[in-house]
Amino acid sequence: FPDQLSDVQPRTLRVMKADGLSLVELLVVMAVLAILATVGYPLYSEQVEKSRRGDAQGVLLALANQLEQHRAAQPNTGYTGFTINDFAGLWDAISDSYDFTVALNAGTPFSYTLTAAPKGGQAGDRCGDLTLDELGSKVAAETNCWK
Repeated sequence: FPDQLSDVQPRTLRVMKADGLSLVELLVVMAVLAILATVGYPLYSEQVEKSRRGDAQGVLLALANQLEQHRAAQPNTGYTGFTINDFAGLWDAISDSYDFTVALNAGTPFSYTLTAAPKGGQAGDRCGDLTLDELGSKVAAETNCWK
């Protein structure tokens, strides 16, 4: 009897390989992507807002620098004659994210307040308006907004 078993060919089961993904695999991949998007998008958005905020702060500091140079060149007139439009090119790159204003006091003492107000996609920024004055005081809605 054992000799007869050696003549029998073992049966092999052929497993058919499917080309592509099953529905369950596809749903698992979609669930993982949804979780990554849910976590990743808010982090990405915060970094974009932080980058734009940094650009706006740079513009405010550049405007303050221009104002101080103007005042140093004309110490008797202070900031008189300075117009924000003279330096409009400073903020062209972020003009869709912030509106810039300059409030000048030509009296004594000479003073100014520069403001960057978020708009568009930046309107929901937690820091709100960024301001800078002639004393170098930096103000925002939260204390850790200025670099």
